[in-house]
Amino acid sequence: MEECQKQTWLPVFIFSKDRPCQLLCSLASLLRHLKAEALEIFILYKTSPGFRDSYSVVETLLDRGLYNSLATKVAFRWMEETETNPLGQLLDQALASARDRAAQTVLLTVDDALWFQDFDATSAMKLLEKDERIYSVHTKLCPRIEYVHTSNKFMRVPPFSRQNHRLPLDAEYVETSELLVFDRAKGEYDWNYPWELSASFYRLDSIEEVLRMVRSEFGSCAADHPNHLEGYGARLLKQQKLATANSASLCACSDRPVVAVVTINRVQSLFANPVYHTVGSELSPEELDKVLRYALMQSAPKADSMSSGQSAAAALVEHLERSLEWVLSYLERPLERKANETEELQTWEAFDVASWPPWILASAAESYATTYMDSVHVPLPTKKSFGRSDVEAPIVSWLMPVKDTPSAWLDLAFRSIEQQVGMAPGSWELIVVDDGSSEAETLTTLAVWDSNPSIRVLRSKGVGIAAALNEGWRQCRGRYVSRLDGDDYAHPTRLEKQISFLDRHPSISIVGGGFCTFEETSCLQQYRFPCHPVLARWHMIFSCSLAHPTVTFRRSSFGQGPYPEGKEAEDHWCWLSLPLDVHFANLADVACYIRRHPSSRSSKAAAALQRSSFDAVSAFLQRHGFADGLREEDVKVLWGKANAVSAEQADRVSKALDWLEKFFVSMIQSGGATDGVVYSPDFEEDFLGLRKTALEDYVARLSNSYWSLVTASSWD
Repeated sequence: MEECQKQTWLPVFIFSKDRPCQLLCSLASLLRHLKAEALEIFILYKTSPGFRDSYSVVETLLDRGLYNSLATKVAFRWMEETETNPLGQLLDQALASARDRAAQTVLLTVDDALWFQDFDATSAMKLLEKDERIYSVHTKLCPRIEYVHTSNKFMRVPPFSRQNHRLPLDAEYVETSELLVFDRAKGEYDWNYPWELSASFYRLDSIEEVLRMVRSEFGSCAADHPNHLEGYGARLLKQQKLATANSASLCACSDRPVVAVVTINRVQSLFANPVYHTVGSELSPEELDKVLRYALMQSAPKADSMSSGQSAAAALVEHLERSLEWVLSYLERPLERKANETEELQTWEAFDVASWPPWILASAAESYATTYMDSVHVPLPTKKSFGRSDVEAPIVSWLMPVKDTPSAWLDLAFRSIEQQVGMAPGSWELIVVDDGSSEAETLTTLAVWDSNPSIRVLRSKGVGIAAALNEGWRQCRGRYVSRLDGDDYAHPTRLEKQISFLDRHPSISIVGGGFCTFEETSCLQQYRFPCHPVLARWHMIFSCSLAHPTVTFRRSSFGQGPYPEGKEAEDHWCWLSLPLDVHFANLADVACYIRRHPSSRSSKAAAALQRSSFDAVSAFLQRHGFADGLREEDVKVLWGKANAVSAEQADRVSKALDWLEKFFVSMIQSGGATDGVVYSPDFEEDFLGLRKTALEDYVARLSNSYWSLVTASSWD
């Protein structure tokens, strides 16, 4: 470790119990994706006799440097928990070692955390060093996370602020992780759980304080179990008994997913946290231990002239630094198969068992990197098939309305279309609808664009945004239609992510995304919307929960154009007018950068747009059976934009809230059997399933919060 002392290095504490296979996978993924100058990894493990040999094997494989794929100096410190040397003492020793080397930050993690995208540890260390308001950096959190599996709840996600973020204008765009800061008090569940052990960075002082206070409040042995350490620490933080947390109300997370907790078994008995089942049952540590042995047998480099069993053992002698007899004994159990163990064999072969060095969950990590997940705790990925027909071209039609937009802005928008990741020439087209431009520079730019074979410029005569969009829609040929305004800028990976999501979820007809506001090339603020389709539709009653410039449509779900004409808020009217079996969702990832300027339609017509949205909500209620009806001024109260002026108005709005809650709960419970509509099996499987209770709870909680605002209104 002498070399590590000369550079910026990070202590990593990883907790493990009876899961050597998962420990190996977790550390293999961490070493591949955690970017740091140097790491000192303390493995704090507890083992039953049956797993001792496998921990020894994992130790040898890691110490030989077989997984050090990044240019990072790595040292391992193996610390076994015993009756005479419990976890609390091990933590004291590890912290003392880190303190002696002048470390200021520690990464705490667990053996079922799997890293699948790169994360710059140095950025987290620097943020904690320079900003005393930040208590912790949580790599398992990102804006996508809105469901907590352990509690079966949907969460309130806090707003985020970025650190020195600029537009991704480079042609050779490479997506890297950036940090977002949030106020934990504005979130709930995972978003307001700042002390936890799963892939989070803390100051050394904060960890030492938690240990000291846990022992002081709950006894000297209270830190000897990781679940107690986490639970007691979280309780003390909620009780405001941790000084370092009281003075640091903010936390940070990655702006994109980098790590997940693969929840396929449970080795502790303190909490009955649910696990995801594989092949109909929990994938036990004992089963995974067999998988590890099987992978070693299958992947070890062997001489061609040797037979399978003997060659595997002989090849492993050097790699494991053990005798042939020891290796043969270690491999003995998986070699003794019975004829009826075909299901077990199929389970093992679903893992990556053929590559050396063994990394059993390599394919799972690759799958997580390309799958949209809204929970920290995840199952093993399924091999759900999806794909596109190669007959239809282009894949995407961009639909852009224009009216006197400056040329520089149009050029920037077009550049963002050209630079979409994974979109080859010919896979997209741009349909521009010029709704009566008169500015010379705009007309000149559109004339140049019209000569581009990938662009079609349509001319309309001030018919309005909805009619212009419908006119453009009828000219779109792509399987998907993506909206973009001429003064905005699409994120380089927008189509890659949105099309992948629509391909995987055929029941979704529209997908939106998060966005950042910007001026020139500097970002101002990042926004996200509820992502789950039921929550997105619920929130649509109280605000517009799809940002129009971010959406991509499945064109086959709509006819000659989806927009109600003659409506100021054409987008909000569109979303609220959709049949209940036409579903929309959001991705939390930034899809678009929306320019803030005083001449924008959202600035110039803000009051008219809001009144039109109020009318859209009233029309939705009337269309779906709320007999009492709401007027514009009532919806204004519903949105929290005004107080009720009379008891009668408060009563009308309260009745509407009650009706809405029952309407949405009925939709969830009956699988959509409302208004004669039944949800498709795909929608039921992908978005309802075991989450119905969580959805009902979320709707009820939000309804109560809105009801509290209404009843808190005062009137003369």
